[in-house]
Amino acid sequence: MDAASVFAALNVIGLFVFAVSGALTALRNDLDIFGVAMIAFVTGVGGGTIRDVMLGSFPVWWVKDPVAIVICLAGAAAATVAQPIFASRLKALIWADAMGLSVFAVLGAQAALAASAPAIIAVFMGAVTATFGGVVRDVLLNEPPLILKQDIYATAALAGAGVYVGLAALGIAPGAAAVGAALATFAIRGAAILFNIPSPKFGGRR
Repeated sequence: MDAASVFAALNVIGLFVFAVSGALTALRNDLDIFGVAMIAFVTGVGGGTIRDVMLGSFPVWWVKDPVAIVICLAGAAAATVAQPIFASRLKALIWADAMGLSVFAVLGAQAALAASAPAIIAVFMGAVTATFGGVVRDVLLNEPPLILKQDIYATAALAGAGVYVGLAALGIAPGAAAVGAALATFAIRGAAILFNIPSPKFGGRR
């Protein structure tokens, strides 16, 4: 599979699982069908939209590729139909969010590199792409954003984007670098979820 196919597949996966996480959050808040679809959509495309605005890339990516809307709606529908089988919608959305985070950290970094951004900006844009869809979701639903909680979240996105940028700099094939970096991101975030690993912080005055 060539690099373009790998990135296209990752984009579909990321959109779908982020839409699922958005829809599950909306369902936990008892939104109607329109609200569920809207939250799923903004969760899926929000981070990439903010990235494109910051990079000055217009129109933003999903305007040029409206199939993203269909994928987000499919994620919303899947979450709505499947919600009765989840023992905990909160746990399901956390793991769906972890998958989306892992994929979009890589895609965000790749998009920034393709726009000729410096490596450090590419790492930052990877984190923005991976986290800000969830931030928009949580703000709209008046929930504490995951990015502000003490477990490893944004740190995992930064690490995954950094892995991708590093592998790309070493000349690793883009498709292999993307898959490897996404798996590394998911491993970090997954470990934080399973073992309740807190994000590093500096001590302060009490």
